[in-house]
Amino acid sequence: MKSLVSALALVTTIAVVSCNKQSTQEKLNPSGIAAAAAQENPDAKRLAALFQSAGPRTQFYTVPPREGTTIGTQNGSKYTIPSGAFRRKDGSVPTGPVTVAIREVLSPKDFVFSNRPTATNGNYLLSYGEFFVRATEAGADLTLAAPIAVQTPVRTQLRPQEKVPMWNGDTSAYYILNGYNQFNQATTVTQPASQDPGINWNAAPDYALFNSTTNTLDFSISQLLQWRNCDVFSGTTGPKTTVLGYFNVFNDDTPNSSPEQPSMLFFKPKTINSVVKFFNLILNAPPGFKGFLSYQAVIPVGQQGTFLAITSLNGQFYAELKDVTIAAPASGTNYTPVSFNLVPVSATDLVALVNELNNR
Repeated sequence: MKSLVSALALVTTIAVVSCNKQSTQEKLNPSGIAAAAAQENPDAKRLAALFQSAGPRTQFYTVPPREGTTIGTQNGSKYTIPSGAFRRKDGSVPTGPVTVAIREVLSPKDFVFSNRPTATNGNYLLSYGEFFVRATEAGADLTLAAPIAVQTPVRTQLRPQEKVPMWNGDTSAYYILNGYNQFNQATTVTQPASQDPGINWNAAPDYALFNSTTNTLDFSISQLLQWRNCDVFSGTTGPKTTVLGYFNVFNDDTPNSSPEQPSMLFFKPKTINSVVKFFNLILNAPPGFKGFLSYQAVIPVGQQGTFLAITSLNGQFYAELKDVTIAAPASGTNYTPVSFNLVPVSATDLVALVNELNNR
């Protein structure tokens, strides 16, 4: 495709919708096994451990409990904390030193290592970063009485629109359980369960505002222990196709493995700060055709980008980084096939392949 820059130039209007972004519903479980019943796979855990070790680190800062202060992170973001911002859970003001923990997910490699793809229903979004803040006093979590102002540099090649949609996310989904208590009385319990995959994102009512003077996006954090994310919806037009990715090396336990997966497929659109993860599995496929497919008719024909196909199998990592231009479906078909020739790689090599996505 000519570059996605021209396509994203069409993104002049913000589309905020009431939907979840990259939620649990995006993972197809063809075996019919519920996530709670799925088994941990040793190859999947090995891959997840590697990604966790290579992913973005949490940064820690000690700040006064009552005075206002500004924190500058290693990534160039600024967090302005007003005086009296922190409260204990009982409402009292902390008196001891406050530890502020900040985690920022900003680039394609971060999206992969952290399992936080920037997509909604398979369509990619241009991301300006994901941010998480926690504050504790002597190990006890604090809450906010006043919002923290955040100013983060714009790291993409594209100038943001004036308002960038914000999303709130949590690492847990909550389920209502009906049952009986110790007196055999009917009762309900709200039970948290880990999100699979990644984070359950919901459109927030506010925006990140682009500051052309400082070339930053400015927004606020009013709740701790919750992810904040700013993304712009892609406004691509023209024909789209369904992409099927065929793996020559595939871990057959992928449908039954939770929460980690031993085989994965990512797509990085060229020059765009975004990564799409293919969650849907190709069903009943013979060897050589096992793998993943996109959502139906969501990938733009002519789109340039890079695929990263990964499999962890029998203690060995396999991978391929492949630059492509998405072709139109062949005559009489409604999909575009992309075949991957995964080869054995070391853990160091695999981390390097993920890091390379930042340059594509």
